[in-house]
Amino acid sequence: MELEWIAEDYTDTLGHATKLKLDGITTVSPQHSHTSRDLEIASRVGKSVGFPKDRIVVVGESLAHQTFSGVGHRNSITESLTRRLESKKVEGRINLVYTRIPKSYTVGDNIIQVRGIDDLQVSALVGVQLEADASAIIPPLPTGIQNKKIFDLVMERTKVELQTFKKKKDIIGYIPTTDDLTLVAKMIKAYIAQGIRFFAVDFSSSPLNRWLIRTVVGRIRDELKIKGKVGEKADKYYYIHIFNISSNKKSAQAVAPITDLLTHAYGVDSTSGVIWGGGKLVKEKLRYYNIQDYGAYRLDGLKKSRIRCPETLLEGNALQVYEKLRVKRLADYSAECKIITERIPESNTVKNYANYLVSKERVKNETKKVLMDIKEIKAI
Repeated sequence: MELEWIAEDYTDTLGHATKLKLDGITTVSPQHSHTSRDLEIASRVGKSVGFPKDRIVVVGESLAHQTFSGVGHRNSITESLTRRLESKKVEGRINLVYTRIPKSYTVGDNIIQVRGIDDLQVSALVGVQLEADASAIIPPLPTGIQNKKIFDLVMERTKVELQTFKKKKDIIGYIPTTDDLTLVAKMIKAYIAQGIRFFAVDFSSSPLNRWLIRTVVGRIRDELKIKGKVGEKADKYYYIHIFNISSNKKSAQAVAPITDLLTHAYGVDSTSGVIWGGGKLVKEKLRYYNIQDYGAYRLDGLKKSRIRCPETLLEGNALQVYEKLRVKRLADYSAECKIITERIPESNTVKNYANYLVSKERVKNETKKVLMDIKEIKAI
């Protein structure tokens, strides 16, 4: 893995643009990476809407209870998981093969908490990634982790599996969603001690988990002793990806703020959407994402606003409209990330990245909090 920051913001944000070379493939951030579900939808409607080909693909699955319980213990379950993930892999891309372990499962009338993971499960979940030829390996840490012993076990087994594999693979410093921020700091310290510089954080469908991301960014910079300009020391470059990020705050209001794009101000390189689905689609409650003001507009109130949505996007049933709106959002995100990349190194105080975010009318309150977080991180 090779990392190089090709642009940095030395003023009001922690934004940077990174050239990443992984598994022989080069890409540049910031970017919104596609999930295999995004690609599936785009295959149906992408030609009519326009769909960008970003270089990172998240080949992901949130493990069902039967899969998590049986992987590593039953060959049929392990092999079935491997086949599913292999079928989603995209040639010529950086493939992050992500087997997410939920915090709990609902089985019948019972809620089963995931308390840990055993050696066989860890070995199998790492093996599945290796068999699927993942570009880098994600340690299979459970969501909601509260115990460093679990982290140590997972990391030990992950390294053992990699040592016996015929091809060298990098490890990603994976941080699952957890309320224990002291454990987050310990995990980051352990990752950096092992030379890991690619980090991935699970937001568990949160649109802007400020407490978690500012802890992650703050600890990375503290451990790497980053205090100002970094460019002269390549070993201090880092890369952050966020899994399972929602695009906007859940709201019954006519307009909700688009907040996932704000994470790039923290120095996040790439993000990807939620890898599981569900819920009933109601056409009138679907949202059109307007990048000009970072507002997500409900369709039933769109006509009352000054925002103009292409009529072709609104034709069809709820599923058809949802898919077209999703692909249009991803295309707009790709264009927006290019603008962000241009703004990051801008020294002009009017045109710089921070002022660009401040100009987005629908996220003014959220932007203010983000910039306050960044001031605190820099002060520390």
